[in-house]
Amino acid sequence: MTEQENANHPIVGPWRLISFVAEDLKTGAVAYPMGRNANAIVIYSADGFAATIFTSEGREPSAAPQVTDQEALLLYQSMVAFAGRYNLDGEKLIYHPEISWNETWNGTEQERYYKIENERLQVKSVPIVSTLTGNHIVFTLTWERAR
Repeated sequence: MTEQENANHPIVGPWRLISFVAEDLKTGAVAYPMGRNANAIVIYSADGFAATIFTSEGREPSAAPQVTDQEALLLYQSMVAFAGRYNLDGEKLIYHPEISWNETWNGTEQERYYKIENERLQVKSVPIVSTLTGNHIVFTLTWERAR
């Protein structure tokens, strides 16, 4: 897509997370990796950049301005954040993280499928291996346009 086509694309702009669900493809079990009330915002720019941050429900602030090692670990484990380029290819949304909370994502390609209906954006992953169970999972993110 050209920059002009991107400017008119309905994905452009800010979105607020409604739900984040993971489905185990072997068992059919449904989980909420960051809790039922996870928080997240993603912003897609017309010139092909995206930035997002997720935080788990129930995060606790540190007891003091300088966090302890244990507090820092809990805060790190309860968030996801990255920014970089994105492109659209038919139903595919492909992220190219340039900076992230997890250095292993930088320089990779993160492929998703998306659809937009009634001011809602649904983003679904390709099957990935769960680091918790070893089974293949698919996660689905549902967003509403932020106002």
